[in-house]
Amino acid sequence: MKKICSIITTLLLFSILIPESSLAQTAHNYTDHKPVYRKWLDSYILDKIEYTPTSTVFHFRFVCDNEKSSGATFYPPNGESPWYLKGRDVAKEFDITAVKNVRRDGVLIKADVSTEAFHADPSSKVGHSIFSCEVHFPRLDDDMKEADLIEGRGQEFNRMHFNCFNIKLKTWNDADLGDEKDSETVVNNFEEKYVPKNANPSPTETTTKEAAATTAPSSKNLHSSEDLTCNQLLVLDNIKFHDNSAKFKGMIAANKTLSILFNYLKEHPKATISLYGHSDIFGPEDKNIALSKERVVKIQRWLTMYGIKQHRIKYEWFGPKKPLIKEGSILNRRVEAKSVCGE
Repeated sequence: MKKICSIITTLLLFSILIPESSLAQTAHNYTDHKPVYRKWLDSYILDKIEYTPTSTVFHFRFVCDNEKSSGATFYPPNGESPWYLKGRDVAKEFDITAVKNVRRDGVLIKADVSTEAFHADPSSKVGHSIFSCEVHFPRLDDDMKEADLIEGRGQEFNRMHFNCFNIKLKTWNDADLGDEKDSETVVNNFEEKYVPKNANPSPTETTTKEAAATTAPSSKNLHSSEDLTCNQLLVLDNIKFHDNSAKFKGMIAANKTLSILFNYLKEHPKATISLYGHSDIFGPEDKNIALSKERVVKIQRWLTMYGIKQHRIKYEWFGPKKPLIKEGSILNRRVEAKSVCGE
């Protein structure tokens, strides 16, 4: 009994000694969609800063002139000039753990830079290439409120390097975290300065050939009621979602596809629809699995809201377990549907 009391007393003292704000801080996943910082040039930005219990991820974006630049090199930990983080209010430094999800003009070209440097050539087209990546660090200490993101040790004053200074490191309950629309607006404004609207194909268009090579033969897109045949697996490619969300992105296109499903079920009262939710391969698996479920549930609720009986819309979710493109692609982030015809 004395031993149990001693353990309980120790736990109580431990909880008292650790500040509540520190416990809350490390327990939350949150994203700063309105990063505050300063930089050398207009040719690069921080899209957002993502905080998880184990890591801090800086989403970075920059532009290359295709005619003048030889491209971009991304350095791993212990490479020639990897990014590092230097505290301004406390004397602490953090090395990167990896650079991930390197994209050129929206198309994934390298999923993980953690062992050796990766060089990416600019696009062969005239104009500019937009590169983006995720710079991963361990979860930062709570007493670190402001830091500099430096591309290479000793390069703090090199104006040719992608350095971001006075970055405000926000807490989970900061009033100015913004939302996804804020970071999307910043990215769109940045890219429109260098890439004329509609000058480049979208990531979906660019990866169509790649997807065709890896998509299962039985899979095709749902664009009209004629596509709905018994046991045919269809990709609802016009139903898109915001990042890390079950909210529809592009309601006009989404409503068109949802209406096709609704009308089919009304016209075939003995038929049912099975929905299958999928995510891309990047990010925490448990989060992706939950997100793929939320998205198929969202479609089911839309259909039931307009009068379709819930038992006629079944669903399953798989997260990242069944990618169309194993290297990663926005095409993996999809919902599929299959009509099961009644007798």
